[in-house]
Amino acid sequence: MKSLAHKLRNGLIMSLIWVSVVANAQSVNTETEAPVEKQPFEVGTYMGTGLTINVMLAVHTPKGVTLKIKDANDTVLEVTHLRRAPKAYHQKISFEGSQPGVYRVEISDGRKTIVRQIDVVDIPAVESQRYITYSSQTNQ
Repeated sequence: MKSLAHKLRNGLIMSLIWVSVVANAQSVNTETEAPVEKQPFEVGTYMGTGLTINVMLAVHTPKGVTLKIKDANDTVLEVTHLRRAPKAYHQKISFEGSQPGVYRVEISDGRKTIVRQIDVVDIPAVESQRYITYSSQTNQ
């Protein structure tokens, strides 16, 4: 009889422990959290080979985004409209034939604009280079 009472007591204790764990795991806060506003688009840029800039763009807004390339005088050199259909874009922008100067890549959905500045610089050639080599003395 003692063993049966002992088993019932242990079972009751274990069930109380499980009930308290489950009750404490549930949130008592009945307020719902504000929904996180999703960004209309995400941009990543990195250097490519030569004079190429790679633009990775994820479009989340239904109306799409506009990618503009402007020079230092704010003249629009190229405009590309990107829609949500593929959702992810990988654009390669080449500055191979461009004059030295400051360029801007503007990505906008009409409300939010991200600007990346690109400096195209010509480095003058070095006239001459001299090297000194040293070798240890040999016994003759």
